[in-house]
Amino acid sequence: MLKWPLLLVFEVSLPLLIFCQQDTLHKLSPVPQMDVRDLLFKNGIRKELEKKSFFVVLPVLGSNPTAGFIYGLGVSYVYRNTTNKKFSTVSSNLSYSTKKLANLNLKTNLFALKERLFLNGDWRYYVITETTYGLGSSNNLSGQKLRYNLVRFHETASWKLLPNLFAGIGVHYDHFFNIADSTSKADPDKSYHYAYSLGHGFNPSQYTVSGVSLNFLYDSRDNQVNAYSGSYVNINYRINETALGSVKNSTMLLTEYRSFYSLGKKKGSSVLALWLYGSFVVSGNVPYLLLPAVGFDQRQRSGRGYSFGRFRGTDMLYAESEYRFRISPRSGILGGVIFANLTSTSDKENNIYLLNYIQPAYGTGLRIMLDKVSRTRLELDGAVGKGKFGFYFGIRETF
Repeated sequence: MLKWPLLLVFEVSLPLLIFCQQDTLHKLSPVPQMDVRDLLFKNGIRKELEKKSFFVVLPVLGSNPTAGFIYGLGVSYVYRNTTNKKFSTVSSNLSYSTKKLANLNLKTNLFALKERLFLNGDWRYYVITETTYGLGSSNNLSGQKLRYNLVRFHETASWKLLPNLFAGIGVHYDHFFNIADSTSKADPDKSYHYAYSLGHGFNPSQYTVSGVSLNFLYDSRDNQVNAYSGSYVNINYRINETALGSVKNSTMLLTEYRSFYSLGKKKGSSVLALWLYGSFVVSGNVPYLLLPAVGFDQRQRSGRGYSFGRFRGTDMLYAESEYRFRISPRSGILGGVIFANLTSTSDKENNIYLLNYIQPAYGTGLRIMLDKVSRTRLELDGAVGKGKFGFYFGIRETF
């Protein structure tokens, strides 16, 4: 029964270890900020208009042995209504590969009705191949290829109760199908996915999890795209029921905490960011591919340094800290980040519990300010986990 005290130590001690700066978190003066478009103006910083939105389209290009050559488009749209102080965000990706893998997703975080209503959406269609390493984060197991299709529809609606505090309900639907497990064809007893599915009463070729949720959200960030201060807390309790189309009854809990601290004499010149993420199966059985895993958060940003789904378990704890700083002190167009993360997942049936094994990763990256009003930046990161290197390219901050 030492698990929960250890979890509290894990979540509470990390910010204390990394936050050892002076007391400069209050009433900090702003730093003059430019973006790439200011470089087009001979007289320096252009006169800022009453701009309420920013839209960008970027190509998606990549290559790896699993997917082949990947190509597509990524879209990011940030806007703020005239009556709102908070930014709403919409992002989408459409990509295809030479090995017939597809990715179509839409992620939304929208404030509406004068910020009284908050809508959070995660819609996806995948044809994907991932390498799975079984459950737990012991790192002793070999990888096995899984190819599958996924249709996901997650949408929550939360109503404002108090300043920055929201509560509401959601609907969740995940359908995995056309699951191809090459290991099970050669030796079913050695397949992580096949053995787990049969042992817990799931069809190894397809399954559906459907339900509703209760959601609580607190958001005091000064900017929802790139925060310099404030905090974000999200708690989502999901109830999956056979009456709603789920193959089995189960409950799941998602907890998320982010906090941001401006350091130094000028607000925005350097920022310490902290992200704590927990995902737990509370009761019942959940199919293998829906078990908590790195890269399975809404924006698929957890686990820099590791492949998608590298660590999976019945429970997962994830922590990441990032130091963000200016490289170009006068304009603020160029910035950099240094980050580190920790992952722990469990396999209770084999007596592997949270924090028995903790897997670290670390990295650094470059930031380019595309839009100074919304603080939207281009992200270029490199990360190392257990000797493996990963490169990450995107719009907006990781968290």
